[in-house]
Amino acid sequence: MKICETTLGFLEADCKQFFGEEAGKEIAGQTEAIYQDLLRGADDRGSEAIREHLRRKLLPPLAYYKALRARGLGEGEALEYVRRETRKAAQIKRAQMQKLARMPFAYGMYRLGVKKYMQKNFPAAGWQTEWVRCDGREIHFNLRSCLYWEMARAHGCPELCPVYCENDDISFSGLLPKIRFERAGTLAGGADCCDFHFIRA
Repeated sequence: MKICETTLGFLEADCKQFFGEEAGKEIAGQTEAIYQDLLRGADDRGSEAIREHLRRKLLPPLAYYKALRARGLGEGEALEYVRRETRKAAQIKRAQMQKLARMPFAYGMYRLGVKKYMQKNFPAAGWQTEWVRCDGREIHFNLRSCLYWEMARAHGCPELCPVYCENDDISFSGLLPKIRFERAGTLAGGADCCDFHFIRA
């Protein structure tokens, strides 16, 4: 798989826009090379779901961040460039959520499917999910461990993980006005878990 097939499929065009034709092409090429190297060393733990997270969502921003830092960009500047790209991907997810929010009984449908969705797409091999509440008023679960937080630390860039986390707010804002997403903290932000609250609005 190449980066153009992931959630950052627009990366090369954006690099050329941000850094100029020649430098942008170089940065995109360096990102691709790092991405392929990360893919070769990635452990999907025998899980198709984890494989998809690694290939499409987790490793592309990580590769871009590493490429930018290797070219001499400071931490804050590199994070901001990565944030621009991941926010674009989150806006696409937000549009998908808006389709659900327009449906009648959106909360009820979300509630009925959320546990199966989490079990399939966020398996125990990568996430430790603690269910707190799933009723007619609120869906609340905590992630006590998270593949993204684990991988960011393993690759020496824990500062990148909050960029992944920020995009939850963007994506889930698409559920308004039917469902309101709230969060008190994340593992990357120093909390003891990432809490997810989906409240019937």
